[in-house]
Amino acid sequence: TVLTDHTATRLVFQGSRATGVCLRQASQNSGTPEIVVRARREIIVCAGTVGTPWLLMLSGVGPAAHIREHGIELVADLPVGENLQDHLFVPTMFPCKPGKEALFFHDKSPKDIIRLLGEYVLGRGMAAFTWVTSLAFLRSGLRKEEDGNDLQVHFVPLVLHDNELATKNFGTEVRADRPITDANKAPTHGVTILPSLILPHSTGTVKLNSADPSVYPAIDPRYFEADVDMQQMVEAYKFVRKVATTGPLSEVLDAEKIDESIPHPPESEAYMREHIARSAITIYHPVGTARMGLAGDPKAVVGPTLKVHGLFGLRVADASIMPTTVSGNTNAPSIMIGERVAELLKSEYGLASA
Repeated sequence: TVLTDHTATRLVFQGSRATGVCLRQASQNSGTPEIVVRARREIIVCAGTVGTPWLLMLSGVGPAAHIREHGIELVADLPVGENLQDHLFVPTMFPCKPGKEALFFHDKSPKDIIRLLGEYVLGRGMAAFTWVTSLAFLRSGLRKEEDGNDLQVHFVPLVLHDNELATKNFGTEVRADRPITDANKAPTHGVTILPSLILPHSTGTVKLNSADPSVYPAIDPRYFEADVDMQQMVEAYKFVRKVATTGPLSEVLDAEKIDESIPHPPESEAYMREHIARSAITIYHPVGTARMGLAGDPKAVVGPTLKVHGLFGLRVADASIMPTTVSGNTNAPSIMIGERVAELLKSEYGLASA
């Protein structure tokens, strides 16, 4: 049974065994009576890197002092919500030279909408493929070689002209003191190249703001807390500039659009650091807040079979169990985690494969 329009508010425990999940209709307020769904065998939490620690802590599973601070009965003292890691990128815009305009531009006019619809139906043009058309992976030289690639570059053959869309997707705000934040003032034709940090050193936290499940948790990613992360991102920025000013791209791209509110020469590392600090945004790849590790590991929440340490009838199967982030997108590893827990369950309970 799949139950829609419901929110899990907490897990039910009998001693150290998870026995059920409390649910509330998403449209109802916190005073509405909860529905309790009982588990015959196990509960598998798959609420994601933010939702999983939030639910566990609401249920009394997490750092003891933090749990008690919110008046919640402690079930298990575990480092839930620690070790948050995420990927970041920084938009850099390069206008097209006169006569080299890109075809990837739309003005929301009726004519433009008809064109886009035609491209979608015919399977070619701007509406027929992902807007991230090229990727590169590279090493900054600031991590051990065995760590592999720690940087990525995304290439998008257009610039965004929609402030509402930018705010909705990336949380950006238009600021009068920073004209570059206004998408309406972006180059009409151009490309966006995004240097990206994919193996950060900095780690953050997910904490409770309240014992009330209708109150969102506090997410503190602590981006760039380790200065080496900034150094890595600067190396990615330098690489982007080198690529954009080298043929054949230099034949079609004009000079980078500069943030004139930054009080440093654009070619300086000080400018790059300031631009990164002001403009870096999440790629929505958070991991690590219910870290996997062996029993006895003080940083671990779950073991190799994804069972929560010290508890029974409870597993976690999502990106929150990753001890460290991957040097690439988290989609495929998350699917693999789901496939792995399915195999573990089939093996443990003698279930036949479909």
